[in-house]
Amino acid sequence: MTLVQFFRLINRNINLLLLSSLALACLVFFSTYGLPQTYEVRTEIYTGLVSGTSVESVEGYAGDWMRTNNQFDNLINVIKSEQTLGEVGVRLLASHMMLDSPKKKVIGEEAWAYYKELVTDEFRDSILVADSEERTVENINEFREKNYDSYMVSQLFGSDVSPYSTSGISKGLRIGRIANSDLVEMIYTWTDAGICQNTLEILNDVFKQKLLTIRIGQTNDVVDYFMDKVEAARLDLVKEEDSLRDFRIRNKIINYEQQTQNIASLQTELEQEYQKELRAQAAAQASVSQLEKKLELNKKVVEFSDELLMKRKRLSDINSKIAELEVYYQDEARLEQLRNEAAKLEAELSNNLAKRNEYSRTKEGVSNKDVLQEWLDATIALDASNAKLKILSNRGSFFKNAYSEFSPLGSQLGRLERAVDVAERKYLELNNSLNAALTKQQSESLSTGGLVVTVPPKYPVEPVKSKRLLLVLVAAIVGFIVPFVLIFLVEFLDNTLKSVENAESKTGMKLLGAFPNLNLRSEYKMVQLDWLVDKSISHLIQNIRYEEHLRGNTSRDTKEFSVLVFSIRDEEGKSFMAHNLAQEMTRLDKRVLLLSSDDKLESNGEAGYDFIKYDINKNFLIASKLEDLVPGSSVNFSSYDYVFMDFEAVLTEPYPIEVVEKFDMAICVVSSKMSWNKSDKFALAEFSSVLNTKPRLLLNGLDPDHMDSVLGEIKKTRSPLRKFIKTILTLQFNSKIASKSKSKAK
Repeated sequence: MTLVQFFRLINRNINLLLLSSLALACLVFFSTYGLPQTYEVRTEIYTGLVSGTSVESVEGYAGDWMRTNNQFDNLINVIKSEQTLGEVGVRLLASHMMLDSPKKKVIGEEAWAYYKELVTDEFRDSILVADSEERTVENINEFREKNYDSYMVSQLFGSDVSPYSTSGISKGLRIGRIANSDLVEMIYTWTDAGICQNTLEILNDVFKQKLLTIRIGQTNDVVDYFMDKVEAARLDLVKEEDSLRDFRIRNKIINYEQQTQNIASLQTELEQEYQKELRAQAAAQASVSQLEKKLELNKKVVEFSDELLMKRKRLSDINSKIAELEVYYQDEARLEQLRNEAAKLEAELSNNLAKRNEYSRTKEGVSNKDVLQEWLDATIALDASNAKLKILSNRGSFFKNAYSEFSPLGSQLGRLERAVDVAERKYLELNNSLNAALTKQQSESLSTGGLVVTVPPKYPVEPVKSKRLLLVLVAAIVGFIVPFVLIFLVEFLDNTLKSVENAESKTGMKLLGAFPNLNLRSEYKMVQLDWLVDKSISHLIQNIRYEEHLRGNTSRDTKEFSVLVFSIRDEEGKSFMAHNLAQEMTRLDKRVLLLSSDDKLESNGEAGYDFIKYDINKNFLIASKLEDLVPGSSVNFSSYDYVFMDFEAVLTEPYPIEVVEKFDMAICVVSSKMSWNKSDKFALAEFSSVLNTKPRLLLNGLDPDHMDSVLGEIKKTRSPLRKFIKTILTLQFNSKIASKSKSKAK
């Protein structure tokens, strides 16, 4: 749709559009007459949800856009919730019940009169607690729950016009976030200034408490859950630690790893000392054996020396005790005493041997004194070594028993320590979760407590300016736009041919010409219809003659130029168009014959052309040439310049195929008010296959607005303003200037 067509659509329906606009504006004007004045109060609340500080933000928490928007949505929904607004209404009613007469800043006189109509003195006396507004609120809630279906409750808390109802408060309340800031704005509108201010003040208090209750309540269950779990984990940990402690006490374990390490170290030292002592024993044994061989002749002397033997035995016992004390490190004083006794005995034995064997000699001639002294030393060393080896052997069995005892204790101790470790980790994890829940609870408490009313509600001195004129203007615009949208949709969804472009596109035929609609509506009263009809017929005749010129007389077997006028359906206007074409052709001094089955054309002898009526019968269907259509007639078709013939609708009526194929030109008359469907397309294709020429399209009943695509600009009686508007819409400034300059030149 072009811009010109758009404004033509408005022009055609301008009366309807203006009437609709005026009617809706008048309706709004009279319906808003006498409306009460309204007052408006606003308040701003700082939330701190974006840039405020909380426990989480102190710990490095980085907020995100989605979470922030969700928090603002939750805040606004809590304010607008039915529970919040219901509590506001109850508290507002309680504040009014505390009054004995209207107060300007609480409730005005008109609102007080409405209040007195609903709240009787008996009801007020049964509910009111003079010294406690909170108890009055409780009584109102109790009465509301018990008498929920009473008339008073429905009027106080269910009517849209009641300042105490949820719907009434919600209707006058507007809430929104101010840009991307931390501020939330609340605006409340009501017909009473005092109620307006007090409602917002009560709402500020109620919703903050409600939000705190919701947020803290969400975390209480979580905190309680983790506290129970932490306590249970602590008891489990204590139990496992007690089991480990009892095990250590029972098995005398201070540090298992250190103790086992010490045992292993001592065993290694003992083994080294044992091997060393074995070597010393072997050496002493070898020396004793060698010396005894040397003293073989003097054995009897030594054996008979009882004193020497007794001292020797005693010295052996003392050396055993000394070896035992040296291994176990039990008593240093006792060890020193034994060493002194051993030294004394050794000295005595040396003196005895020296006295008795002073002049003795060995078989080798060596002094017995020296040999005996060596023997005595070797014997003493052997006895000491044997005693020490015995003690070391006993000490080895001690380490074996220690290993047997400590080996199974290690695995048991490991299990107990792992059980303590698992219980400890469980306790610490649950404790961390509890701390996180407590942090969240504290953060919610701080963030809710951080709500600050930066702009408190103020008493509105002046009422809000009436929007009545704006409503009337909007109604007028809506009354104009809505019908126009409907008209535009009807025009857009219109499936009829209605224009030359649509007709050529849908039918597939090339346009021959168009004929205007003769039943013009009032919007076309400025169109010069006579001029338009003459121009349309002249244009059609010109195109027919041009078609004849293209074909040429030499290409035809007959002198006359035959034109077939047909339509796909009935009531397309083919007979009417055939009559007008034949009549217009006679004005060019042409001899014209019109063949038709329409009885109405038979009385048009004054039209200037010859008319022959044919009957649709058996002879019509089997005719092979035009002469067969009028049997018994002496008409000479070759004496005519043009022969026009109109057919009945080819979609529903039969036709003579051999006659149809002999026509020089075929004109398909189609009404612009019809829709083109599949049956029309199929019928046209079949009929065109019989024709000897391609049919041309004659669009009948076309609106004058679409005739300009056929004839150019249509003559209309236009005012200078309309001419100027058309010049702007069609952007034809240069053509207008050129036409004016040509007229001046003449």
